[in-house]
Amino acid sequence: MLAVVKEHEGPGFAIKDVPMPVCREDDVVVKVKSVGFCGTDGPILAGTRVVPWPLIPGHEFAGDIVEVGSKVEGWKVGDRVSACIVIGCGNCKFCIEGNEPLCDNLIETGIHVDGAFAEYVRVPAKVLVKLRDETSYDFGAAVDPVASAYRTVKKMPITSKDTVMIMGPGPIGLYATQLVKLRGAKTIIVLGADCDKERLEMAKKLGATHTINGSQEDVVERVKEITNGEMLDFVQDCAGAVPLADIAMNSIKKTGAYYITGLFHAPVPMNLGKVVRSEIDIFGTICYTREEFKECLDLIQDGRVQVTPLITHHFALKDMQQAFDTFQSRQAIKIMLHPEGC
Repeated sequence: MLAVVKEHEGPGFAIKDVPMPVCREDDVVVKVKSVGFCGTDGPILAGTRVVPWPLIPGHEFAGDIVEVGSKVEGWKVGDRVSACIVIGCGNCKFCIEGNEPLCDNLIETGIHVDGAFAEYVRVPAKVLVKLRDETSYDFGAAVDPVASAYRTVKKMPITSKDTVMIMGPGPIGLYATQLVKLRGAKTIIVLGADCDKERLEMAKKLGATHTINGSQEDVVERVKEITNGEMLDFVQDCAGAVPLADIAMNSIKKTGAYYITGLFHAPVPMNLGKVVRSEIDIFGTICYTREEFKECLDLIQDGRVQVTPLITHHFALKDMQQAFDTFQSRQAIKIMLHPEGC
């Protein structure tokens, strides 16, 4: 089968034929129809994120089951499915409590084991969710970033009086914008930069009441202006950029909260004195549970979260180099790849 393989440290990847995955007793093999290019895939392919190689990346996918393991129940060949990235061990405290993202022995598809930048992918049956007959494969492949945003938004005690700022108008930030709107926030601010002009325009269409270009404006002063000096009830950080942490802390009102969705890859200096004096809460969230994944699939299938406007580019899997270059240039919001061609 054709696959994209990260074979070594440093930049570069191969597009090559590899053996089909072998279906184990608790697994299924899925013929991939659509697979999203995630922000985590770029660093893996570029060689700036360390993974066990050789590795087939890709975890945002949907397709058809073509093989079912001997111990699998409830699934059959031909079922149209998507799947969670999170593979919990099922035995640790967190898995037993239904909080698989915190599993002590967590495995993630496309990061620790082979993923879906291929014609076929093997996954445990327990991570599958079924698509409705009318649901497109692109919609099924979009659930992961929606669920990543959803886990954070779900934790926010948002009321109709609240002001929320979302930092980072990438796919997760744009899905967060829609989810915060669904929660009924009064004011929704999306923060981006010069390179995000099209994304900030998209944010307005998806529910943002205001946008801020941090390359051109003083963010804290602009927040003060928008909120008439009251500042923010909540910040959802979908960027994970170190300089933005200080901006967030200086924009939050007393007793407000800072929710972090984006992964930081460097230490973040923080004024903990302000956290104490202003009684600011800080929360982190990682991935999502299987139940949250199912809930987000329903939001998409019911038309409450829009996916189509965010998918700006389609490529055949064989054209991964072009897709990678497009991702690196920030020309795209969301790239969708198709092993069978576009």
